[in-house]
Amino acid sequence: MMKLGKISALALSHMKQRGISIAALNDLITHGQVEKQFDGAQLVYLDSPASTPSWAGRPQPRLYAVMDATGEVLTVEKRVRLRAAY
Repeated sequence: MMKLGKISALALSHMKQRGISIAALNDLITHGQVEKQFDGAQLVYLDSPASTPSWAGRPQPRLYAVMDATGEVLTVEKRVRLRAAY
């Protein structure tokens, strides 16, 4: 389990622009899945909840953060992944 540490000015700016709260970032860091990169950086991501009636037919958001080797949050993003209609 990781802890929220230092947050870069760019990450704070992105959080403000995208409506991502400190609580959401903390939840991401605490409960997200981590992919370690070759340079020591870490990609932490949290997929949207499992499909429920409230999510049916809607785009699903995906929250992720990029952290450097020391644990500083470099950037935060909220992506929308459209589901293919089958």
